[in-house]
Order: sequence, then structure tokens, then C-alpha cells
Amino acid sequence: MTLPNFFIVGAPKCGTTALSVYLGAHPNAFMCVPKEPAYFALDFPAIRVAKNWNEYATLFQGADKTHAAVGEASTIYMYSEVAVAELHRKFPSARLLVMLRNPLDLVVSLHGQRLHDCDEDIADFARAWALCEDRRTGSKIPARCRERKTLLYDEAALLGTQLQRLLDIFPKSQVRWWFHEDFAADPARVYREALSFLGLSFDGRNEFPVVNARTRAVSQTLAPLVQKPPKSLVILAMHAKKRLGIRRLGVLNALRKASFVPARPPDIPAGLLREMKTHFAPDIRLLEGITGRDLGHWLGSCA
Repeated sequence: MTLPNFFIVGAPKCGTTALSVYLGAHPNAFMCVPKEPAYFALDFPAIRVAKNWNEYATLFQGADKTHAAVGEASTIYMYSEVAVAELHRKFPSARLLVMLRNPLDLVVSLHGQRLHDCDEDIADFARAWALCEDRRTGSKIPARCRERKTLLYDEAALLGTQLQRLLDIFPKSQVRWWFHEDFAADPARVYREALSFLGLSFDGRNEFPVVNARTRAVSQTLAPLVQKPPKSLVILAMHAKKRLGIRRLGVLNALRKASFVPARPPDIPAGLLREMKTHFAPDIRLLEGITGRDLGHWLGSCA
């Protein structure tokens, strides 16, 4: 059985979905479905789609000898305290792809994603940020939230700390990182560099459509029904797919598309912005030291 030899390990809201979609369309690459099985994130049990090794290995059964690069893209791996070590234990020769972003932008986008996924129920980012300490102790957690640690915005975007932990386990030669701002400005360059890192030849791709843009729910009441449908409905859909011999029905995806509309990121109050810059500044400096890149523009005059 073919197993993965590369992993997009994070961070969320940094272009990982777009990169995985582009790579998955390459004739010699295979990306599993779902994109984020999160199998190795043992400290996020409710997030894990594949609960045991057989379930996980089955996700790659569609890969064959033509696929020189076989991978998955679980963005929780960077944040997880154990996932990268588990990855190294199972796949010590794997290549890891990392996407990085200004944490001030990342956490705002991440909050929007958590709302989209119905793990978050506080629509105002400032209020959600203020709840981090309460949620760290296990209080004020939304009823539908799968894992409370996914709501700790002040921890989830500590990318310097996360990248250092990764490099303490995997040799730098097996790790490649890119910055979201560079990916947004020139996706073709980043794509070609990712192909080279994975040992794949350029396939001539010249279109790089936007993937996973920010959206908001048309109705916060109906959103949970399409994002987290009742278990009985999921089981029924699984039986239907099995009988029809197909991987997807497409009905739920159509409902999800109709339930969300494009949205702009919220404006952040100046006081909160200063607080966030102060909070993230030490970690940004750590990331500068690791990557050798000047990130002073992330902090501006509050650096």
C-alpha cells in the first residue's frame, strides 16, 4: 500500500488549502481526501478524522506508482504538541511543507474559520480574543466546539515556537517554508518551488485561482446543520455512497456553498491591535531568527 511521503503541516489560514489543491492536481502527486485527517494530532482527539491506522492508510489507497509525491495537509500538526514527533516516528524521511503568516492577520482569519466551522459562537473577534484565558481553563466553551484549544487564538498563531519545535525533531533539509504574503503575490513561484522540493517536474500550470476565501454564514441558525449534520444523516449518506460506488454525493457541499457568502475581515480596534502586537512580538522575533527574514513590518511602529 502506498503511504504519504510529504505533509503540509500548517499553519492554518496561510494558504495551505490552495497549495494542497494545486499540488493535488499535479499528475504525479496525490493528496488524500479529506484534506486534513489529523491522524497524528493525538492531543486533538475530536479533530482526528482517521482514528486508527487502518482508517488512515485507507485514505491513500487511490495512490499508485505514478504518484511520486503522496501527501496530506493537516494544519493542526504545527499547533499540536505531539503530532510532529509522531510523524517523525512513523515517517522519519518525510518532507514537511510549512506556510507562515503575520499572526495578527492569521488569528483574525482563524476566528472567521472557527465561526464557519461552528466551533466558535462569538462573532465579534475582540470578544473572542478576550475569552482566551477563560477558555484555557475550560470555561465559556461553545457547546458545538470540538476542541477548546482551537479557540485559543493567542496560542494558535505562535508560529515561531511551533516552527522551532518542528526543527528540533526534523532536519532542516526535510523542511521548507513559505510566507503567505509571498504566496499571495506570486503563487506560481511558490508552486514551482514546492514541486522542486518534492522532486516533481513542472506541469505547466499557469492558473492559480483563489481557494478557501473568507466567508460568513447567511444564517447562524442554519449553519450548524450543514457544517455539522446529525450523525444519522451522515451514516445515511455513507450507505448511499457505498451502494452507488462513489466517493462523494455532492449534496452537502452544495448546501454549504449556498449557506455562506463572501465576507471582509473585521476592523480591529487600535487598542486591541497594540495588545496583539505586544503579545506576538517575542514570537515574531523568534521566527525572524529561525527564517532569517526581517518581519518588522508585521509589527510596524509598535515593534
